[in-house]
Amino acid sequence: MITSKDVRNKRFEKAAFGYKQEEIDEFLSQLEAELDEMERERAETNNKIQILADKVREYMKDEEALKDALLGAQKQGHQVIAEANEKAEQILAEAQEKAAALEDEAVRQHAENMEKNRLEIAKEKEALIEAQQQVADFKKSLFDMYKTHLELISSMPETVDDAEEYAEAETAEEIAAAVAAEEE
Repeated sequence: MITSKDVRNKRFEKAAFGYKQEEIDEFLSQLEAELDEMERERAETNNKIQILADKVREYMKDEEALKDALLGAQKQGHQVIAEANEKAEQILAEAQEKAAALEDEAVRQHAENMEKNRLEIAKEKEALIEAQQQVADFKKSLFDMYKTHLELISSMPETVDDAEEYAEAETAEEIAAAVAAEEE
């Protein structure tokens, strides 16, 4: 590649019927100026390209870091979701166990209460039967006593003579015995 320095340092030999030296020098000066401008622009462009290349490398590093961070966040997100699901399943299982235990306890207490009620009802039935039996016994003894009194009343003498006979007896048992002896 030819540089402006090469154009500046180039020397031509003089010939008899050649080109005018001033035109050639002027053209070479223009060419040198344009080459200087092109080299300067190329250097600026190379600097810009270098800066852009550095930025691209930086962005690529950032992209890798972002990818890593995104992957890490996704992994952590999946892990958090998995842990939350596991915890939810554990809480649900514990709640079901507690509900089952409470239900079992309620059923057990209900059965115990039902058995207590059955025993109380049986006891009350026995007390009722006993009370009914006592009422029946009392009623029978009352009827028997009433019957005895009626018999005593019926056997009482209706005349004075008969009354003297009974007057000698002192107790109801003696009277009942006397009445019984008379009936025989």
